[in-house]
Order: sequence, then C-alpha cells, then structure tokens
Amino acid sequence: MIYEENVDNNFIKGVYNFSPYIYYSNEQLMKDCCLIPYMFHKYLGYRAVIVTARKEEYTYLDILKGLNLEILKTPSDLDEWIRLCCDFISENYKKIDVMFCFGAYPAHSDMVSHYKRLRPDGKVILKLDANIYWVDRIPFKDEKFRIFLGKCDVITVESKKLKQHLSKKWPYKIDYVPNGTPGLTTNRRIDFTEKENTILTVGRIGTEQKANEILMESFRRIANSLPQWKVKLIGSIEESFKPYIDNFFKRYPYLKERIIFTGKILDKDILEDEYRKAKIFALTSILEGGTPNVWIEAARNGCYIICSEIDAVDEATNWGKCGKSFGINNVIQLSNILLEVCNDESYFARGCYDIQDYQDRFFNYEKMVYKLDHLVNMPAGVII
Repeated sequence: MIYEENVDNNFIKGVYNFSPYIYYSNEQLMKDCCLIPYMFHKYLGYRAVIVTARKEEYTYLDILKGLNLEILKTPSDLDEWIRLCCDFISENYKKIDVMFCFGAYPAHSDMVSHYKRLRPDGKVILKLDANIYWVDRIPFKDEKFRIFLGKCDVITVESKKLKQHLSKKWPYKIDYVPNGTPGLTTNRRIDFTEKENTILTVGRIGTEQKANEILMESFRRIANSLPQWKVKLIGSIEESFKPYIDNFFKRYPYLKERIIFTGKILDKDILEDEYRKAKIFALTSILEGGTPNVWIEAARNGCYIICSEIDAVDEATNWGKCGKSFGINNVIQLSNILLEVCNDESYFARGCYDIQDYQDRFFNYEKMVYKLDHLVNMPAGVII
C-alpha cells in the first residue's frame, strides 16, 4: 500500500529510504531519518518515498505534504524484511535515483548491494547518526561491512568531532551535515520577555542514555536557592524509571510541584509552546548521535543550552557562546552551572537571540539538502 500525491513520476528523481529495523513510527516521520528525504522533495522536487511496515497510523503525513509512504507487509523477522525490501528494489530500481540510509545497520548492507547491482549509476547516502562510542564498536574489519561502506557515495556525520575522528580512522571521505530545523511552520523570532523560569528537557524519559536523574538530582541540590524556578520533563516515561521517580518524591516531597512530568505531548503546537516558554534547555545524555532533534527545537525557540559533554557539545552550545557544558554524570558541576545561570538574567537576555541566529544560519535543512545534492551528484575525483 502506498500513500502518495498525484504526480508524474517519469520526469523527477526519486529518493528512497528503507527502514533498517522493519518499522518506522509515526513520530519518526518528524525526525531526520524521514525529514531529510522529505526535504529533498520540498526544496529540490525529488519524489520522496519511505519504505516501512505498518506500526501505527501515520498522522504526521498530514504535515509532510508530498512525502510518500510505501507500506510493505509485516514480516516475521528482519531477514524476511530484508528480502521484502530487496524484492521491492528489484521492481522499482529504475525509480530509485538516490537511496538514503539512516544508520550503518546490517540490513542496509544487503539492500545497498542489491540496489547497486541493479543501478550501478544510482547514488547512496549514508547518514551515520552515530557517536564515537558507537562507531568504535562497528565491525570495520568485517568484509561485508567494508563492502557496504565502499558502495556509499556520501557518508555524513552530525558532529565535527566525529568527522575528525573518522577521517583519521576510516579510508573514506566523511562529510559534516548536522541535523536541521524542518521549517514546517511559520517561524517567528522568540522574544526574551516570553520566557518563564523553566528548565526543560524533552525525550524518552528514564532511558539509561538520557540520564534524566542527573537533572533531577542537580536541581534538588539547589532548589532552595532558586525558589522561583521549576523543571519540566516532557516525554513518555520508561517503566523501569518510575520506581526511581516515586522514591525521589518520597525523599523530597516538597519538589513534586517543581519537578513536573508532563508525559508525551503529541500536539506539536502545545509542545512548541513549552519550548517557547522555557529559559533553559538541559541535555544530560551520556551518548547522542550529533545534535539531537530536541536541541534543534530548543535552539529555534531561543532556549539557553546546558549540555553534557556529548560529541556534539560544541555545536550544541556554539562553542560556549550560547550555552554551557558539564561533564557526563557530573551532578555537582551541573548544579553549579544551573545556580550561576539561573541567577544571572543576562545569559537569557542575550542568549535568547544569539542562539536563534546561530541555529538559523548553520542548522537550516534547505542549505543541508542542497549540500547533500551537490555531494551526491559531484563527479568522481572532484575535491571540495
């Protein structure tokens, strides 16, 4: 089953993205795995197709006008999914001018090899969506994996630190292309006077990777010194994290009205309003693949960034000009930074505008897809 616009496909290029893990969720339509193919359609006129099995209803398609979903039957396992995708490629390879791969997943290896056999002139973009910890554990010495990388025409990463790391380690050209702002709504400049004394974080609350307990414990240490401030954690809560939350509020019941769990907010307008009102966006992650999508939204809405030292911490804080960084899992250091920043309005009065300008200049999807299109169509041997 395919959801698509009525277009003449004979005269336009096609960019296709195959889910490497069978399903894409509705929420993932709004993330870079699906947004980049969509931006090829929006700005360059490509036919953009996402190939996935059905996980749920895809309501965000209403926002992404022109993005096509090709729904294949639900497989019994990943091996069957790879076969289904390869069969689809066999039937449609003439339409697939660019194959966009999100992540260096094993499933992509078979799909790309099959595609390149049928379309040796076809192009493959691999967006690694990785960090140094992950890429150092990729089985680079595995022949199948090296063949896969060798068939990729463009390989991109989302942080300059990782680009430097891989450029020394891998015998392939690595390009820096960060995540960007979708620009799906009419953007307006956020004024500092709209902000409230809120420290915000957004994501899957309670995963080991996100380390949300670090923010809770840091705020707990300084809450009495910041009586006008509150923390908001937006996102679905992992079941394994709920006992920690219960125990935390048993120990510190006076913080229950000041550390607020909203749950997942699906309405984009309501979520946008939460970003707009927050003065600070806190990212406590242990690992991230570049600057996460939530950072993009926070920056676009003028939040001051306080970020753990992930690979892309420099990009996230504009090298300290639009935020501050702290050591991973360092509760005391984060507490001290929050205490300093929350007591000095100049960080927000200036930073609210600086980060909006920075985000608009360097994290714009339109500029990024033009760069990707240039890279993927660049003649062999050309050096830029």
